[in-house]
Amino acid sequence: MPSIPDVFAPARLGPVRLRNRTVKAATFEGRTPQGRVTEALIDYHLAVARGGVGLTTVAYLAVAPEGRTHREQIVVGPDTRDGLARMADAIHGTGAAIAGQVGHARRHAVRRDRPGARPAVTGDRWVF
Repeated sequence: MPSIPDVFAPARLGPVRLRNRTVKAATFEGRTPQGRVTEALIDYHLAVARGGVGLTTVAYLAVAPEGRTHREQIVVGPDTRDGLARMADAIHGTGAAIAGQVGHARRHAVRRDRPGARPAVTGDRWVF
């Protein structure tokens, strides 16, 4: 019978060494007004990291403004670099690792010509 890995033992995830195998998945934090890293967002992930998780994941980070599903999402780029680096440094200071759920929402994204508009599905068509 194969042995079961110890969830609390250190592990590697590619080049990243984790202090254990517990991962906090990306979940909507609701702490990014104006799409910026805030102290509230950092504190949220610090609490998880201080609780002992090996890796905490920041929820949806857009790769471009037009790829957001709402205007409060962080867009990875020069304007958010310092805040993201500050958060990473804080998490690393606890011994935990941090990751980001990065993507582009494509058809589900907020459209520039209709800020806040959300697509609705009707059969096989998308309607804005």
